[in-house]
Amino acid sequence: MDQQIRIGGARENPWQAKVYKNPIGKKIVDAFLPKKGTKEYLKVQKLLKDSASNLKMEWLYINRIAIAIVTFIVSLLLFVQLHNVTVKWIYEEPTTDYDIMGGLTGSELEEAQKLTESDNKFLDKFRGNKETTVDDIQKAMEISEDYIDADEEDIEKAAQRVYDKLQKINKEYLGWFEVLLSVAFTIIAYMGPIWIMYFQLKMRLMEMEDEVMQFQTIILMLMRIERVNVEIILEWLERYANIFKEPIARCVNNYEAGAWEALEVLKNETNYQQFIRIVESLQAAVEKIPIRDAFDELDTERDYYQAKRRESNDRLIARKAMIGKVIGFAPMVVMFVGYLIVPLVFIGLTSMTSSMASLE
Repeated sequence: MDQQIRIGGARENPWQAKVYKNPIGKKIVDAFLPKKGTKEYLKVQKLLKDSASNLKMEWLYINRIAIAIVTFIVSLLLFVQLHNVTVKWIYEEPTTDYDIMGGLTGSELEEAQKLTESDNKFLDKFRGNKETTVDDIQKAMEISEDYIDADEEDIEKAAQRVYDKLQKINKEYLGWFEVLLSVAFTIIAYMGPIWIMYFQLKMRLMEMEDEVMQFQTIILMLMRIERVNVEIILEWLERYANIFKEPIARCVNNYEAGAWEALEVLKNETNYQQFIRIVESLQAAVEKIPIRDAFDELDTERDYYQAKRRESNDRLIARKAMIGKVIGFAPMVVMFVGYLIVPLVFIGLTSMTSSMASLE
């Protein structure tokens, strides 16, 4: 089968293949690819096989690199946008010289907006200059038309207010810790496809167990019918298979060319031990051993794995119940901590700081 063809009717030439055909893209991807034969290469190759991924090794790493790059860019843009939103809020928030309860209305809102527009003129003039002092802003206000009739006390108060705004705006730039966070997000995104495959592998193992139990039931019914042979059993397994459907279908197609060889290929295409044992029993039946004798221990094994699966399901249900309880109590705990404990601790620390300051 052409290696460019993906299982499940996907496109024959996906974008990953086009990227890898590009000399620059190939060079970048090869820098991340583990060397063939290394422990890491064999580990990823086994993971791709066990999780039934349709990706080639190169395509997997192209996905990882692409997701990492996009995550890094989006993270930086998000941090930049948050800074822009903060600066925009400082520029647009109605300015008052006193604290109010509730919102501004009517003439109060109009006066606050005029004051904001006046402050913005000085913010635009001194923005980006970290050497600016309150005196610099005050001197600019003294010659400004907005404060031509204001007394010195009002100008000093306004200059301090603009200076405080200016300090906040000048601090709104991309910091090193935000770049570090973006790098951390990028590493997580780079590992994301691998973690997803591990999750798929976990889910696939559970589905494999169900499917093998189904195969065992089919074989138990067929093995007692006269003139049933291995090929008929394979055809019935293919009919009801899901996870193992494609390897079984290939085995059926190649059966006439060599039964033992076709079953050997089928056995090598999976790592699930219980399915391998079924294939080995079919190989024994090919060697003229009666099918009933080849699967003589099937009843006992099936009962054992049913009991084992029942126990696993009980543990899974108990774990889900515990997670559900945690999620159910989480809002109450967050509300209790956020609205009671944190404010009390903050008030206590503030009072202690004030007391220590007064003692000094």
